[in-house]
Amino acid sequence: MNPVPAVEVNQLWTAYPGHPPVLQGLDLRVEVGQHLGVIGPNGAGKTTLFLTLCGLLPPCSGQVSLFGQPLRPGQFRPEVGLVFQDPNDQLFAPSVAEDVAFGLRNLARPEG
Repeated sequence: MNPVPAVEVNQLWTAYPGHPPVLQGLDLRVEVGQHLGVIGPNGAGKTTLFLTLCGLLPPCSGQVSLFGQPLRPGQFRPEVGLVFQDPNDQLFAPSVAEDVAFGLRNLARPEG
């Protein structure tokens, strides 16, 4: 019997709002303990894939599972993280307060 994979992606289609799909029919399986490098030119979809795996960019269609559990966009998954290469890209909200509140909201913590 095979153990549950760390990441399993089946027929993933992902697009940014108002744009055509970046990922089209992607299949991927990463076993627990396996190391994987994702390389490609700018615009190939690397960041789109990782934003989708982190739940920040919802898929248009397809299945994504992390450690055997279906991915739900916006759900906090402490075992999954994303660090941007450029620290200036870490801030994605219009203000620092909104950026800090994002994490608290994902943890369902009260604001204020």
